[in-house]
Amino acid sequence: MDLDAKPYRAFITIAEERSFGRAAARLNMSQPALSTQIREFERRLGFPLFKRTSRSVELSAQGRLFLGNARRILAETDAVRTAARAIQTNELTIGATIQTVLVAERVALLERFLLQQPDIPLRITNDTDVRLLAAVARREIDLALLIEPMLGGVPTYSPLDAANTAAADLDRLLLRHRRIEILLPREHPASRRASVPLSALKNVPVATFDRTHGIALTDAIGRHLRDAGAIILRPPERNALAVERYGAVKRVPAMSLGWFGRAHLKGLAPMVSRPLEGLDAASCLTLLRAKGDERSAATVFWKMAAARAA
Repeated sequence: MDLDAKPYRAFITIAEERSFGRAAARLNMSQPALSTQIREFERRLGFPLFKRTSRSVELSAQGRLFLGNARRILAETDAVRTAARAIQTNELTIGATIQTVLVAERVALLERFLLQQPDIPLRITNDTDVRLLAAVARREIDLALLIEPMLGGVPTYSPLDAANTAAADLDRLLLRHRRIEILLPREHPASRRASVPLSALKNVPVATFDRTHGIALTDAIGRHLRDAGAIILRPPERNALAVERYGAVKRVPAMSLGWFGRAHLKGLAPMVSRPLEGLDAASCLTLLRAKGDERSAATVFWKMAAARAA
């Protein structure tokens, strides 16, 4: 297998530059060598990729049709090269949802690993919970750091969650958990109480997040708010960070996962966090791995995380 995918890379570069000369410079090769490579590639494909004139280079009709396939092949080849390099260097690949970048425990864990294991290369990839669960289950990444929903003290996925099947085949290490609370404007009467009674939310607008944080969790919160007679608000952007900021901007109560502190609300009027009476819901910072054999770098990180959690 050509791990460089040279003819595909050359074809795409010429298509982007519309010039053999500029493409050759980008590829760090001579123009005659590039022309020879493309002619051989066209011979193997059985159709021309470009229409050449003395002044310009344009894609042929066949070249336009082939360009998308060439880009896919190049992307897959680059992914294979990255995977091979990770295996050669024992690189540890950890997937994490982007919102965890503000979670102090996640930051401290990764920074401690960097200091204690300077010889192990580390790469962090960001994606959604569902995709990261699937990626770690397929062993495309070594580990995943997620904020998972909890009901009754255990990680909870509804059968409707797309991640449910993949999550069942993973080892799970609970690092920290946070109670789901409600953020209140400081001027709200209930903000002076230790916890918020349901009666304080009757006919009160409350912003809440969407199902990307777990269908079982968000449905449980929605039922609790409806039982209280609250008016459920759907902000324009409904991830947990955006919901908290929406509440601070609009001066309305907002549900909170409890992980992000107040740095992202800086410059806005103060909000206070209070438990909501009767709501037994939380979220947990969780480290996940596929069951069975794993690379040594992943084992080192798992053991360090387990010791820190203990």
